[in-house]
Amino acid sequence: MLKDCIDKFYSIYDEDKENYILDDYYLREGTYLLVNDNGDIEQELKVSKNNIDRTYEYYGYFVERDYLSKIFDTNKSIENKRLIHSNNYLSFFIKKDSIKEKLTEDIIDTYYDILLNPMKKYEKDKNKKSMYEEVEKECGKVNEEKLQKNKSWIKEHIKNLIGDGNKEKNYLKIFFEADIEEYRKESKKYIIPNIYNSTQYNIDIRGITYGLPNDNMGLNAKKPYLENKSRKNTLPYLISTEEVSKQKKFFDYLMNNANQGKNNVYISDDKIKCLPKGQFLEDNFNGYFLRIQKGKELEIHDFDNIVGMRFKIKNLKIQMVIPIDYKNVKPALKHDKIENLKELEANINAVLFNKFLSNNYFTKPKDIRLNDFRVKENLLIYREAFFAWFYKGNSSVIRESFGKLTMSLIKNSIRNNNLIRAKEQYNLGYGVLEYFEGVKNMADILKGLADKLRRKINSENPNEISLESDDEYYFAAGQVVSYLISLNKSSKKNLSFINPILNCKSNERFKQEIIYLLRKYSYAIWDVNKRFKNLQSMICGYIPEGKLNENLFVAGYLYINLIYEKNKVENQNNETEGGKNHE
Repeated sequence: MLKDCIDKFYSIYDEDKENYILDDYYLREGTYLLVNDNGDIEQELKVSKNNIDRTYEYYGYFVERDYLSKIFDTNKSIENKRLIHSNNYLSFFIKKDSIKEKLTEDIIDTYYDILLNPMKKYEKDKNKKSMYEEVEKECGKVNEEKLQKNKSWIKEHIKNLIGDGNKEKNYLKIFFEADIEEYRKESKKYIIPNIYNSTQYNIDIRGITYGLPNDNMGLNAKKPYLENKSRKNTLPYLISTEEVSKQKKFFDYLMNNANQGKNNVYISDDKIKCLPKGQFLEDNFNGYFLRIQKGKELEIHDFDNIVGMRFKIKNLKIQMVIPIDYKNVKPALKHDKIENLKELEANINAVLFNKFLSNNYFTKPKDIRLNDFRVKENLLIYREAFFAWFYKGNSSVIRESFGKLTMSLIKNSIRNNNLIRAKEQYNLGYGVLEYFEGVKNMADILKGLADKLRRKINSENPNEISLESDDEYYFAAGQVVSYLISLNKSSKKNLSFINPILNCKSNERFKQEIIYLLRKYSYAIWDVNKRFKNLQSMICGYIPEGKLNENLFVAGYLYINLIYEKNKVENQNNETEGGKNHE
């Protein structure tokens, strides 16, 4: 798939990818100096996190030369002390905190001596030696006069370019004035011999060199598991010099975006989109997805093929399945149509995960500062599935587990006596489950159960006071437990006693726990409470036939409690009294 992505990259943009890469090139923090032919500092640019002036006249000038002058990594630096991080005699890159104490004249001499005679570095590696010889034939030998001039300037001025007390860890980058083509030639002399992971893996096939690329790949004696032991040639990935050069530019392009926090990459036949955290691809999409990260080199953490991704959502509506009184509480849930993945993520993030999901898809568990263990546990279990849904359009995993996830979080909110949050979680959960076509309209189901139960607990006819189905039984059980807990007059209710009920796995155990709770609060219940007596007798007299239904028990628990509900006669009396007083 990587080759497919590179091919699409080269089909979308023109043949010379350098300009496209440079459009979004990222200058690292530090000081950039341009030294003219007279040895004077003609331009100076300081780059920091809070000061990146891309409108500066020479910004583009520095960008071009910086891109051409950087080394792959410190393991492939020109000199073996790894202090100088530039790759040609026209530039000199070094960390500021290394200048005063670590940089010596010997290191400077070694840097320029190798650039003057690269065979000193490559003579023990016949593959690199031959690769360098080829590129030197094309680009010509180094200009010794200019090299010696630049070397002398560095030796004379480098120690004076920063103050004695400077402890900054960012870069000092010095560029000597030269045509960009000269920079390209000198850059190529470094890139070609060093572009492969290691030339020891290079092989020649019909005059074409193939090797292991340096990008996103490491292979050495400490990593034998990366080898493909089932093949005659155990190397996992071999490409030609032409292909590896193309791959380098593609990875340079990706690194530019990773440097800017644009970690989600979408590649289709006609466009490439690199988006930062929290930004969604708002077009229909088919193609490849890459999750990239900046490290010592560009890292590809995820690679997927996306088919039929849609940003917009149809037929997802969050209803008041469980009525909520928002009199003293600000809603966290949008009870309305949800029209796209961004809105859906925002609601799930706020209601299910206390706003910890969207910023922690890839955070190390130890770095997630979430005190609620149950919420954190579910976050770690399901965050990958949610990312696949919201950012890759694949809902298959979360579709299978969404009901289990939401019920776990609803019960957790009940245990913490956060009933508004539990009701919002229930409403959100069933809105999404209905969207997945896994359940019927839950609002109608619960209203029907509540209407039946209301009629029965208010009835004076003994023949009507009985439950007709398991659904009624579990809903009624939720109602009675909710009522019994409301009798607890403590200012800080300890809901630990509800845990055994929420944790029940069998109907027998479930009924035992309900009866235990009835006995516990029998002292607080008036004999004249007809509704409760009817409800209690129905629950105690019913034996469920199917499996324990915790969904309807929780729904009954969270629903408006029918025992406290005013009946029509009471409402009419209140209205009449109100009318008389008004008159």
